[in-house]
Amino acid sequence: MMDRQQILDWIAEGLERWPEAAERHRMVAACGPRVLARYEGFEWKALLLPARKVSTLARLDAGSVAARPCFLCAANRPQQQAAMPWRGYEILVNPFPVFPNHLTIAATDHTPQRIPGRIADMAALAGELEGFTVIYNGARSGASAPDHFHFQAVPSGYIDMLRFDRGPVYSRRFIGRDADTVVRDVEQYLLSAGLSDDGAEMPVNIAMERLDDGNLLVRVVPRRAHRPSCYPTPAVSPGAIDIFGTIVTVSDDDFMALDRDCLERILAEVAYPNPDRCIRVGIMSSRNPEFTLNGRYERVADTFFPLDDDASFTLEDVPVGSQFHWEHTERRTYPGTLELQRRSDGTVEAVNVIGMERYLEGVIGAEMSPESPDELLKAHAVISRSWAYKQIACREALHYPAQCDCGLKEAGDEHIRWYDHDDHTDFDVCADDHCQRYLGLPAEEYSVKLHEIIRATSGEVVLDGDGSLCDTRFSKCCGGAFEEFEYCWEPVHHSCLEAARDTVPSHPVPDLRDEEEAVRWIMSAPEAFCASPDADVLRSVLNRSDFDTTPDFYRWTVTYTPDELSDIVRERSGIDFGMITGLQPIERGKSGRIVRLRITGTLRTMTVGKELEIRRWLSRSHLYSSAFVVERGDEGEFILHGAGWGHGVGLCQIGAAVMASEGYDYRTILRHYFNNADIRACLIINVAGRVV
Repeated sequence: MMDRQQILDWIAEGLERWPEAAERHRMVAACGPRVLARYEGFEWKALLLPARKVSTLARLDAGSVAARPCFLCAANRPQQQAAMPWRGYEILVNPFPVFPNHLTIAATDHTPQRIPGRIADMAALAGELEGFTVIYNGARSGASAPDHFHFQAVPSGYIDMLRFDRGPVYSRRFIGRDADTVVRDVEQYLLSAGLSDDGAEMPVNIAMERLDDGNLLVRVVPRRAHRPSCYPTPAVSPGAIDIFGTIVTVSDDDFMALDRDCLERILAEVAYPNPDRCIRVGIMSSRNPEFTLNGRYERVADTFFPLDDDASFTLEDVPVGSQFHWEHTERRTYPGTLELQRRSDGTVEAVNVIGMERYLEGVIGAEMSPESPDELLKAHAVISRSWAYKQIACREALHYPAQCDCGLKEAGDEHIRWYDHDDHTDFDVCADDHCQRYLGLPAEEYSVKLHEIIRATSGEVVLDGDGSLCDTRFSKCCGGAFEEFEYCWEPVHHSCLEAARDTVPSHPVPDLRDEEEAVRWIMSAPEAFCASPDADVLRSVLNRSDFDTTPDFYRWTVTYTPDELSDIVRERSGIDFGMITGLQPIERGKSGRIVRLRITGTLRTMTVGKELEIRRWLSRSHLYSSAFVVERGDEGEFILHGAGWGHGVGLCQIGAAVMASEGYDYRTILRHYFNNADIRACLIINVAGRVV
């Protein structure tokens, strides 16, 4: 690997021997960009670079290209242009730079500009050129030398790889620490794009960068057109640098004429639109997902772009409630873009790329009954938006971690595991209860109401005391007391997620970490908003399937024979305990939920945690919660007396429904469940999850 300073020193030495190129590099360093548009922290800029007219105004028809000498062939290059050999390429200082220290990496052989078979070279180059972003212009998407294969490279930072999703241009992203895997996935995507009728590759721009944490991040932008219809007025001919955030102009008139509207018209013609502040939702994975396109779509490789606002696609056999007691499949219809992501194991992931506010309509329609009180739906819209933005911000801050162990800790006879949402590497969130349920288009009779609910809270998020996004968790029923984050997931305290009673005013919470206090609490029915909703309120907050399958939720009882319990634990854990003889809570959280449970059997004894793993091991689907007390029956049966439904952290959906029915507004509801919450409309969310 060449470190950044070595590369910069080599460039400086080359420019000392080439005064004309050195002057152009000095000029671009002094050139001030003009910001045309800001998209939640991502800036699209314009530069005035008259020297670039040789590229911007170049005639690229086959006759014109054939008639001129190839300026990338060694025989035709200026003698002053130094070359550094590298794996069948030569690294060159670009004599007409867009940014300081702009490089061109040209193939030693005169061969056409086609990317198939060269993605591995691009990845190796990104790893070799520390502190640089490597870019590729397709022959019909910005390359001024379509007859001679080449890459370009610019110092990292000029292309905002992490926040590009926030702009108006669609890109397909690939990420991972293992370059071979990333290369394979990119090649598969490009292969699925195929060739056009004239044998040329589909037009694409590609940017690739090895991030500081070792991840290789790739963005592929499929192109609709080489140049916009307005060309040459203004004379904007978008290549990769333009497509990735910096529009190059060559005249004062064009530089001053560009504004946000003009920019977005140009980008809409030459690339595909990115839904407004989009989110990528993983819907399902199967060998051959069956889908139907409803309305007009345009296909590029395995991505289907809607051409009309009301276009949608329908997927068959979408899993709902995977590994929960309500697990089933449905036929569901989704708005927006459909991506089919092919995996090395032969499966295909169907991903919905959708604008955030449209996504929220599908979440609220799935998580709540549309007949719920308006203030409850507004509260849920705010926390669902906050949570989704938090996931995106965390992934950006972590540079999209390539691997996740989901919090698995095993030592001796302890198995402690928690399940969170950062194990998705190819999309932001999934559509099932693992993240937050999203079922696409809501029922037609409720779509107008849900649209109005989302619009009434447009952009609003929950912030904690330091102005950062609150990790707004929610569950069906807290059981009377809220749990704290660290007892269910990573052992990190969140100030907005404090234990408290589900009452107003809040009464003191007993120390439910104490076993005697937990038994008293769970075996009684303390006053709480979620304790006694009437049937109409319950029906309004639960979907039909949840209402029909859940007659009790605040306090419940499950009974197992020893044989039955032993079989269930063996099936669910994969561990043979023999005949189970005892279940003993070792640690509880502040809501009384068991964090560590000792399971004793005739063959082995083991401690399991955290709450979701306990619920999974002790049921063929899931226990309602881990807040339970174990009683042995007269014939040795295990009787579990439990409280609540779900993890109990953050908003309690049943309790919030009762609050709304009693006249509390959504802001009051949110402040009740999220300690010291500040509800504010967000304009920009940076990669640290802070609203600025």
